[in-house]
Amino acid sequence: MPPIVKLINILCLALGGPYFISMLVYPFYIGDWAHVHAVWETWQSLNTGALAFVASVVALNAVKYSEEKKRQRNFIAARAFLPQALSELCGYFEESSKVLIEAWERAKDRNDRCKTPLNAMLPSVPEVHIQVFKECIAEAEPKVGDHLAYILVRLQIHQSRLKSLHSDFSEDSYMIQIPQNIMSYIFALAELQGLVNQLFPYSRGVETFSRSNLKAEVYFSAYRSWDIYIEDQDDLRGFTERNHAKRWDNT
Repeated sequence: MPPIVKLINILCLALGGPYFISMLVYPFYIGDWAHVHAVWETWQSLNTGALAFVASVVALNAVKYSEEKKRQRNFIAARAFLPQALSELCGYFEESSKVLIEAWERAKDRNDRCKTPLNAMLPSVPEVHIQVFKECIAEAEPKVGDHLAYILVRLQIHQSRLKSLHSDFSEDSYMIQIPQNIMSYIFALAELQGLVNQLFPYSRGVETFSRSNLKAEVYFSAYRSWDIYIEDQDDLRGFTERNHAKRWDNT
């Protein structure tokens, strides 16, 4: 319910008590029915205004209730397509990881000048999630909408980085590939995977949404799903632990 409607309801309750006592309880307490009728007649204009005000408040609450139910129905309809959109994003993340891993391995090889194209193909960006996310953001509760919007922002950054990185592996490129930069891209991709994973139970209607800070193990789990074994990658493990602490421990 919007704050302004809540405020109006609170004011109605706060003013309704004294009004009820003044117009009904107290007149009956000090007099008979004739006295009560005389009080009502004396304050007829006030009573008419009060009844009109109460009627308008009831109508306002009825409209807001109807709008809220409509919003909930629209969101249920939009959420029905959310699992498919999330699954497509996970597939896109897996294909993206192939590009990043190959680029990372080649950047670490001092004998590789990174002047030849990557073998991994640049994955196509899925489009179904855009409309689904848009509808969910419009209809969902604020914390869900904020989470989806944040994913979209991070996804756009990832897409831009991946496209630029893929094109930099060519004879015409003058870019020097630094392993730490690509490592940060892998870290950001793992964060995206973790954020998307948080939505799956909610998208299926199994649980209410609760956005919690991502644990370091969430990143390690994403790495393992992309065949990056963190036990053999001390540099990536250390990078993840340091940057994870900076990113989430202070939120």
